[in-house]
Order: sequence, then C-alpha cells, then structure tokens
Amino acid sequence: GLLKDPGSDAWVKVLSSLDCKYSFEPQAIPCSITWRRNVPSTPSAPDGPMVKTEEEKEVLVLVEPEDFLKRLFSLTQPDLNQVLPLAGLEGSSTKTYSLAVVGLDAYRRYPVFVPLVDVLRVSPLSLLLQALVVLQLWGNTEVLFLDTWQEFGQHVSALTKAIAKRPYKRQLESQELPFCTAGAWASGVRVEKDGTGLWQVWKRQIQQFNRVSPATAAAIAEAYPSPSLLLQAYEECGTEDEKRLLLSDIPVKSDISGKDRRVGPDLSRRIYLFMVSTDPDLVLDLST
Repeated sequence: GLLKDPGSDAWVKVLSSLDCKYSFEPQAIPCSITWRRNVPSTPSAPDGPMVKTEEEKEVLVLVEPEDFLKRLFSLTQPDLNQVLPLAGLEGSSTKTYSLAVVGLDAYRRYPVFVPLVDVLRVSPLSLLLQALVVLQLWGNTEVLFLDTWQEFGQHVSALTKAIAKRPYKRQLESQELPFCTAGAWASGVRVEKDGTGLWQVWKRQIQQFNRVSPATAAAIAEAYPSPSLLLQAYEECGTEDEKRLLLSDIPVKSDISGKDRRVGPDLSRRIYLFMVSTDPDLVLDLST
C-alpha cells in the first residue's frame, strides 16, 4: 500500500516538501491518490462560503507488482475492472486514471508468469507489452513502472505541480496575444501546386514592414508580383539612389479618402535594404 512498504516514507518526504496540503483518507479505489482544489464560489446566501472544493479528474493508482502480474491474464478478456476496479464508481467515466507499479523488476521471475507463458505461448516481456497496449488503447490508462519509492514521490510531485498550474495555463491560452493580428491575416494562405496563392504570400510579407497598410502592400505586389521580379528590377537600375527610390512613386489607392497617394521614399528604401542587404544587424526603420 501507500504506507505499508518500509521504503514508502521516502515518497511522503517528497510530498511534504510541496507547497500544498495533503491528507490520508479512505478512497473509492484502494491505494489511490486524488487531488482537490479550492476555487472561488458564488454564495447563495450572504453568509455562505466564498470558497468551494472541487476534485480534479486525475487519479493515480498504486498497484503492487505481484498483484499487477496476477491480473495480466484478465486483459485477454474484455474486463478492465480486473486490473482497475472501476465498476459501480460514480463518475468514473469522467476521470483520467494512471497506474504506478513500484519495484516490478524484483518479480521478473515470479511463478505467476509460468502458466501465462504456457497458455498464451508468448514471452514474459511480450505479455507485458501486450498488456500495456491494451491498457493504453482500450482503457486509456497509462502505466508507469518505477524502481524506487523516491521515483514514485518525484512523479507525484511533478503531477501535483502540473495540476496546480493548469488554471494559469488555461488563462494564458484564452488571452489574446497582442502581437497576433486577428481575422484573415492570422489564418495563413494556402499555396496550390500551380502557384496560386504565392502572390498573397508576397503581399503579406510586404505588409509585415512597420507602418504598411494592406493597400500599400497590394500596390507594391501588383507592380512587382514576386520577389524575383523586384530583384530583377533592382539589377536594371543604374545607381544606388535609383534602387532606393524604385518603389517610391507607385500609386496607392485609399479606400477612405478616395485620393491616390504614393508609397514614398522611406518604405521604398526599407524594402530595398531588406532585399539586398547581407548585414543581419542592419536597422531598417530609422524611426524606431
């Protein structure tokens, strides 16, 4: 059991080092560990409790090595309750069960394997692997084999910390990230085998420059539909000034005012430096 083995005090010491409360209570499944969390509650009355206790879905069951080996044969039949007694437990379908077996190596040559090997005509290792597959795929139950009680304590500690951090991680995942734009911009572009969609990708790459509107990016992409065409245009320019100002006079249609404007020399210079520079430390935007 959890406290019967002479070396079990090692995992209790690990448990004591955690910043949480723990208690030993009778459980529906013998030798199992469950977790509870205090959460804010909306009281139904003015003097009602402000905090309620909720039980987490994880259940860790400690199985004795000898008992685990004796139950292996039941996995050839559709009755997982022989390995994990869940029958008749209220809400068992909502729980996530895992098994922990400490010190199985000492039972490798246990006589219980002999009849199983004779009946199933498989090696002990093969039998064990088949049992793990059935538990994982059929019963959605993970089995963890540990050598010492210290390792068991470390596993309980890691699982406790993961459960404790779960609400915080959910909150982070639900929050909108300020650096991600919403809508169609964030969804990506599908590129077909015939090249359909490459123009949209190129336009979005241009739009990633600072202070570049979708209309401006579209105007540049229409004038030079691909990066290679823009590079070719730079090569045809005679001077550096001509290259830097190549895009500056491209007209941009404004959906708001209806008046055309230009790309301008600043953005033209930034795109040119981005396309031809080999300096990884070059600052493109002088205004930042």
